[in-house]
Amino acid sequence: MRVLDAGHCYELASLDGDLVQQLQFVKREGGGYPGNVGRYPGTTSQEVLRALIHRAAYVNNQIPCWQTRLSLYLMGAVIWLYEHRAAKRHKREVPGLYEAVYGVTCENCGHVGCEGCERTPEARKESK
Repeated sequence: MRVLDAGHCYELASLDGDLVQQLQFVKREGGGYPGNVGRYPGTTSQEVLRALIHRAAYVNNQIPCWQTRLSLYLMGAVIWLYEHRAAKRHKREVPGLYEAVYGVTCENCGHVGCEGCERTPEARKESK
């Protein structure tokens, strides 16, 4: 793994070929994002964890083991912790574990349990 933009963009090792894998997290500026300079689209940690959960479930279906089953639960718990933090920051009800992992995510803020998110594209422009 190589850091391209701390906290936001990474180059990941790739096996069985020369293809470079890049992982880019959303980068925003404004009061809610202290220290960020610049902005670009990307994913969230929760979405990456959801992909890892899907991958682990697939692999566990091939060769089941307790370590992978436990990792599925632990990755779900990490997503729930992130969603718990977001819900408290935005004064929303904290989602349950299942909803945090498998619930519908907001297209503006990326969190679950968000109805009528204030983080519309217009609100993001105003927070500059």
